[in-house]
Amino acid sequence: NYIDSVEPGMDFESKATYVSSFDNLTSLIITIGGALSIIIGIIGIANFVNSVLTSVITRKKEFAMLQSIGMTGKQLKKMLVLEGLYYTLGSIILSFILAVITSPITANVLESMFWFFEYHFTIMPLFVTIPIFALLGVLLPLISYHFLAEKSIVERLREVE
Repeated sequence: NYIDSVEPGMDFESKATYVSSFDNLTSLIITIGGALSIIIGIIGIANFVNSVLTSVITRKKEFAMLQSIGMTGKQLKKMLVLEGLYYTLGSIILSFILAVITSPITANVLESMFWFFEYHFTIMPLFVTIPIFALLGVLLPLISYHFLAEKSIVERLREVE
């Protein structure tokens, strides 16, 4: 009121202005961080899919050889699913180790940049992704085996690489 009526040339910013600006900054940081996390997650899932599918595709002659000497389709499926789950377990362990190592370093950098930054280590995102990776670790080998088994063992053995 004083600025509007008595001294219009004086500059004034209220506490509410600073609170609003701070809220906008924190929501921007959360949005950017969330978007980056989603992008990195999609890249990780694509890499996981690529690893499993490449493993099956490059070894299809090996699988045909195993089946030709007596390995059943059920045994081959079980082997592929276990390999997928080993990839999953390896990914989870590596992710946990990297998170434990890099989180404090990143937190120190952010704390030096932003006075209001407060570090809280959370493992919940990793626990959220475990079922997704486990499902992929089971489904991808089964789906790839389905396409692999469309050809007979003899046809797969005769294929030139």
